[in-house]
Amino acid sequence: MDIKRIIGDYAVFFSDVLCRIKQIDIEVAGSPVSHLTYRTATNSEYEKMRDELNMECGEFVETQFNGRAVSILVLKNPLILEGGSIVPVIELTAPRPVHLYPSGLESVGWVIGEKLSEFNEQHKKQLTGIKDHGEYCKPSFVTFDNGKTAKFYDLSLVEIVTLRGWKLESFKN
Repeated sequence: MDIKRIIGDYAVFFSDVLCRIKQIDIEVAGSPVSHLTYRTATNSEYEKMRDELNMECGEFVETQFNGRAVSILVLKNPLILEGGSIVPVIELTAPRPVHLYPSGLESVGWVIGEKLSEFNEQHKKQLTGIKDHGEYCKPSFVTFDNGKTAKFYDLSLVEIVTLRGWKLESFKN
């Protein structure tokens, strides 16, 4: 199965987000990519995509977060993108009842690491905000005019999953 067939042209999506953050003077060269996020418009689409993506992953966890189902899928074969960026994880989100969004790739998450506070201070005028998703997850972000988002974390999504006590399970195809 082809990831591109499932989630769309992730290389073009990534390139667009990368270009947009460079245009606002945010540099992420050398910062690893944590994940790409794909959101679905319906629960049935979420379930279908989750099952298709599971065939491409070695480990996964599905949990409830922010009032909706979310799957964290660790790819068997990470995606290699512009500038040699490696994407090891796809985050798949079901819709939240309070928000209606179209399906598609929604965000790129970069790991800034322990310098995230310094990064946030340096780029406070460019940032749209900082989300508080609990003790281990407080990403800063920029949402662009096309609705796509660049997110900046101190930990990778897999590290956050582990710290929250969610257990990644091996997928046996």
